[in-house]
Amino acid sequence: MRLLYLHYGPQSGVTASTSAALSAAGVDVVHANPAAGFLYQLRPGHRLPLPNARPAVLRGVAEAVRAHGRSWKAYYLHTLFAFDHLSERAGEAIRRARPDAVLQAGVLFAPGRWPEVPYHLYLDHTWAIAERYLPAPGLPPPVPYDPAWRAREQAVYRGAAAIFTMSEVVRSSLRDDYGVDPERVHVVGAGPNVEPEPSELGLARDPAILFVGKNFVPKGGPALLEAFERIRRDHPSARLHLVSSSAPAALPEGATFHGLLGREGLARLYATASVFALPTLREAFGLVLLEAMAFALPVVASRIESIPEIVQDGETGHLVAPADPAALARGISELLADPGRARRMGAAGRARVVARFGWDRAAARMLEVMRPRRSAGTAARAG
Repeated sequence: MRLLYLHYGPQSGVTASTSAALSAAGVDVVHANPAAGFLYQLRPGHRLPLPNARPAVLRGVAEAVRAHGRSWKAYYLHTLFAFDHLSERAGEAIRRARPDAVLQAGVLFAPGRWPEVPYHLYLDHTWAIAERYLPAPGLPPPVPYDPAWRAREQAVYRGAAAIFTMSEVVRSSLRDDYGVDPERVHVVGAGPNVEPEPSELGLARDPAILFVGKNFVPKGGPALLEAFERIRRDHPSARLHLVSSSAPAALPEGATFHGLLGREGLARLYATASVFALPTLREAFGLVLLEAMAFALPVVASRIESIPEIVQDGETGHLVAPADPAALARGISELLADPGRARRMGAAGRARVVARFGWDRAAARMLEVMRPRRSAGTAARAG
């Protein structure tokens, strides 16, 4: 089976992990990124980013500024011009690759203006969910409703041979917001991108809290810093490890900013911390939660979107309201004060990841749907 994977970049490791799992299952995976070269910045080598002055990009910037004003950078790809331009590029990629089927990540574009090959979608989110976000300090405003964009998005959903989602939340949005038949939507989940080696399980745990989130503010970093100051009153020896692309210059005593870490450094923190905290304000799907649970680390996270499908409140961790430092501090302090319970929750979390999640499992579920559909079409053509 020759499969063209249409995506828009690494997607926090989703692209590489999905591709590897499909390839391991015997699929010939070909890649295409219609957004390559269309972003408003160029990053040649390791030099500073440069403006991308291609005509289509200049038009894209103008359309984004017109549609989204000061938030144009956050929503650069969310304009009608970008959707149509990337759809044309996706169609060109399909014609070049001549695949048996297409797997597309998200719906920032269509698989061609007039799709010519059966296509399948893999989603962690919908724009209808994003439209319902509440404003939050330091974050772009919720994406505005645009009927023309909604019509394009809905057409892509309704034209798909099947839709794969990471969560039930997205499946429900497809049904309620777009009128998609739930029978055509398959919840396949996702997997951790960092998993423990046998030697990394069972290590001694420090009285430490671990936060992993590339974007510090959207992932709730400020609330965690406030909570940590409260936690230190009852647990003076507690430490906080921050793995992120940025953090405030002034950190509370006991907090360490690590920047972004490679696999070895991150795994060490997962293996030796006592609690994982992700008080995120917006979360399509929390892959880092799966990573922490894979390392038998109990989780304290926000009760939003798909997170309750990952973290079982009271069993594998605690769920709290977002932007509530007091509740966050209570949940973390409880686990620091009771290491035995923290270990039991961590073990339950690891068992849950092993039983329910994983990239190989997600790929297998996709192929259960894609391969029979292709075989039926092949038999019909042969007849």
